[in-house]
Amino acid sequence: MKKLFQKIKADIDEKIAQEKLNGEKNSFTEKFSIRSLIDGKILVNKSFRKFIPMIFLLLILALFYINNRFAYEGLVRKNNELKEQKADLENTKFVKIKEFTGVSTRSAISQKLKDLGSEVTEPQTPPYTE
Repeated sequence: MKKLFQKIKADIDEKIAQEKLNGEKNSFTEKFSIRSLIDGKILVNKSFRKFIPMIFLLLILALFYINNRFAYEGLVRKNNELKEQKADLENTKFVKIKEFTGVSTRSAISQKLKDLGSEVTEPQTPPYTE
């Protein structure tokens, strides 16, 4: 692979040197067109080469943005799951409170005692306090 790039660079350098000897305008380093973008000649353009560090920086920022977006979507999914669990637990809490208040009423306790066969009854007189 390294030899291939070296061969390509040598060919381009040779063509540039021939154009300089012939006095022609350097088509490899001076022109910009859609065709030069498609066939890759833009990569040897001096004005393009000075933007390569910025292009790498933009690429790194794009990758960071994509990773950040995936992490954010994961957090949103987890948040939605936790909200659903919270709603379920709140509903369960209200049901349990309702059951407890129904079982802990005076009449429910006396009925439960009768069902168990206990002889304990409700007092008919209020408690005496001094």
